[in-house]
Amino acid sequence: MNALDRIASGTVLELESEPTGPLIIDGEGCTIRIGKNVEFDARIRIFAGVSNATIEIGDNCTIGGLFRLVGGDGGLIRVGPRTTFNQVGLSLHERGAIRVGEDCMFSTDVHMDPSDMHPIFDRATGERINPSQDIEVGDHVWLSTRVLLLKGARIGSGTIVGAGSMVSGSLPSNVLAVGQPAKVVRENVAWARDMDHAPEFLAIAD
Repeated sequence: MNALDRIASGTVLELESEPTGPLIIDGEGCTIRIGKNVEFDARIRIFAGVSNATIEIGDNCTIGGLFRLVGGDGGLIRVGPRTTFNQVGLSLHERGAIRVGEDCMFSTDVHMDPSDMHPIFDRATGERINPSQDIEVGDHVWLSTRVLLLKGARIGSGTIVGAGSMVSGSLPSNVLAVGQPAKVVRENVAWARDMDHAPEFLAIAD
């Protein structure tokens, strides 16, 4: 374990790969699961107001960045197998979930949070009008540099989101989307991690 680790009693660690980034866990009853053959160089920071949160990383991932859980009970961050994060920030400011599928590729300075981080109220009724909404990313999704996923973002499998884009709603599978908010600019696309393997991806199903 890292010399900087601080892990609260009652934390469940199920580690099939050794993380190299620091684990600072002050929350209660939290679970960290890291699968086989994972390069985990991200920092995990779970604050004292968090309880029963779970972070799960699938097999054969390469993960860099920051996992930051600030508040709430029962939050979830799940990353599927063979996914790569360059420098990605995932935050939970209240109860919510971020689910990322298999074989995704996230570039540098990508950020996401299923909360607005602060509550907003209707002055007449006192009702909160901005509850958290889960973030869902399908399989084989490419998020380019500086992409921001807001609460409720849903991205279909095989989709590419261009650099500097912001996703605030749903994007279908196998499209290229860009802008703030991101809009579909091309349909029926496929992508590969290197230049020599494009043909095998052309039959990706919706």
